[in-house]
Amino acid sequence: MTVPGLIALDIDGTVTDFGGVIPPEVVAYLSELVSDGWNVVFITGRTFTDGFKILQPLSFPYYFAVQNGAITLRMPQQEVVAKHTLGTDVFPAMENICKDEPSDFVIFAGFEHQDCCYYRSHCFSKELLEYLKARSDAFNSIWYDVESFDNLTLANFPSLKCFGQVESASRISYRIENEIGLHAPLIKDPFQNGYYVVQATHASVNKGSALRDLKQRLRVQTPVIAAGDDNNDISMLEEADIRIIMVTAPDHLLQTATIIAPPAREKGIIQGLQKALNLI
Repeated sequence: MTVPGLIALDIDGTVTDFGGVIPPEVVAYLSELVSDGWNVVFITGRTFTDGFKILQPLSFPYYFAVQNGAITLRMPQQEVVAKHTLGTDVFPAMENICKDEPSDFVIFAGFEHQDCCYYRSHCFSKELLEYLKARSDAFNSIWYDVESFDNLTLANFPSLKCFGQVESASRISYRIENEIGLHAPLIKDPFQNGYYVVQATHASVNKGSALRDLKQRLRVQTPVIAAGDDNNDISMLEEADIRIIMVTAPDHLLQTATIIAPPAREKGIIQGLQKALNLI
């Protein structure tokens, strides 16, 4: 099967203003594009559960790559079409990286395990623990506090996450990528300004690999459009022929743009996609 085209979209800061449900105007415009034959994939750092809350208004078929591309699903069937996981063998190195940091690592179990998380509260600073409690409550996510990861029955999982302010999170990101070889980009936490998230996935997993795999699966021959606003979108944007960057993105990302779109709060993705289609 060959499809006429593919549009890859980040969620937070691109199609929504950090956590809000996708606006009806954006839904209507994307629905028109799908009716015209375009395929749409949303590629997010969020878990399936967190991301699907935002995308629930969508009534058209689409693909959904979660946890920075570790799992890709066909929607609305919720059928897993691609999956890449980590194993417990990364734990010793992660413990060494986190031992002098305010943040420990959190195991994100993934779609097939109801997106529950396992963490060790005694390994976090008091301030960060309070932040994570507020964050998990806001996302309505399931976090299990365990004394040790040794007795978990979970052998494989899509990702690990660390949290913190920029200096600590930057160190953790750098060390994970350089000492373990995992993909671990540093991004702003959409929950609260001043905090950052480091999501570590298998070395072969990033938003770009998810888009590349889907391009091959669908045998896309025509230009690919991608839109994003943060560092974990870079690999996805590099896979695209037309790159839409939201104006709220960091300067180094804006310099790579084919099109700079107005911010998500102004539903700028619509204008960005309209300009992109005019280039084809």
